[in-house]
Amino acid sequence: MGYGCWTGWSPIITSPDRIDAGSVRTSGLIRLGSHLAPRIRLAGEASPAPLPRLALETEKFTAPEWIGFHRNGTAVPPFDLAALGPLPLTLNGPGLVWLGDALIADPSVLPVYALAELERHPEALLARPRALPIRRNPRPALVFHGWGVRVYGHFLIEMLPKLLLAKRFPNLFSGLLPVLDRQMPEWFRAILASQFGIGEAEAIWFDSAQEQLHLERAVLLPHLLRPGGFHPAARTLFADFAAIAQEAPPASAERLFVARGEHENSAAPRRRLVNEAELAEIAASEFGFLPVYPEQLLFPRQIGLFAQARIILGQTGSAMHNALFSPSGAIIGQIRFAAPDQSYIAALNGQRIAYLTEGVVEFKPGIWQAEPERFRRFVAALVNCDQQSGPSEPAAGR
Repeated sequence: MGYGCWTGWSPIITSPDRIDAGSVRTSGLIRLGSHLAPRIRLAGEASPAPLPRLALETEKFTAPEWIGFHRNGTAVPPFDLAALGPLPLTLNGPGLVWLGDALIADPSVLPVYALAELERHPEALLARPRALPIRRNPRPALVFHGWGVRVYGHFLIEMLPKLLLAKRFPNLFSGLLPVLDRQMPEWFRAILASQFGIGEAEAIWFDSAQEQLHLERAVLLPHLLRPGGFHPAARTLFADFAAIAQEAPPASAERLFVARGEHENSAAPRRRLVNEAELAEIAASEFGFLPVYPEQLLFPRQIGLFAQARIILGQTGSAMHNALFSPSGAIIGQIRFAAPDQSYIAALNGQRIAYLTEGVVEFKPGIWQAEPERFRRFVAALVNCDQQSGPSEPAAGR
């Protein structure tokens, strides 16, 4: 257990301590701070797939640091997936989990990018939520919610994998009520109801804006995405889910231009590509791309669109993470590089990826513009890359 300067008043649990003769990566009892916790392994140790080299390795399109990042990626140590608990846990704020007075900050529970936000905003994200009244619930609980509960991309890469993992072990988690935050938007609740049968009566609800929730007997599900990439088990989970959940689009298209339009999410960083409509027109009229606005589509239709796409093009953001449902060999072309998550998705699914970072200029905070001519050449190169490769192989499980 360590102490961070940014918490000051609160310890953080950064890793479990071994208390038995075996490794902490097996099932058995482990120590979390002063508590003993059952640890149930759900998937064995494995390393994430290495980052792919960029499909377009040219500084005409991509800054050299991102070319090098994909070319020289280091191997990631293997990790397993294990549920922890039952434990007496307290939930608050933006997906934080506390054991007594200690924040569980291990990457298996709290994403590493969340720690940076906690450091930047300790008063709003740590102190204020800890001052809210605590409501107690004695019922056996299953904790899958996490950071960014109001952001679609966080749902895809954090919470959905945990739900799919739990669904693989119905007997193990039988009798546990999932914990839901009333800050979840309507689209999140609709997915839970339609895809997992979780509604008002099948859950323990709380409102993280108004209270903390103390659970006396909670089981904590692990993140499948860690620093360096996804556990390989995630590939089969997403592929099997896509096979049963997708709804075929009325007009299929192998080339998608993923647009945001005027969509804004107050819970996510502000971003707007001001000439997106011009870029969409170039992609559609000159290269045969279908412009789509995922936030206007129901979840099964989004899955269906991305499951049949060969080239997916769009600006960085949550909707591009739908490539989790796209096949092996698909090409992802992303405007801007904000975080490696899209590259981790490409590595997981055996996809090729390219970034347009050159000629993309931020002229106001969160307001971007891309050079149309450079974009045109970028798209032409992506199409040529696809034509040279031939038909893609379907991902495992599809």
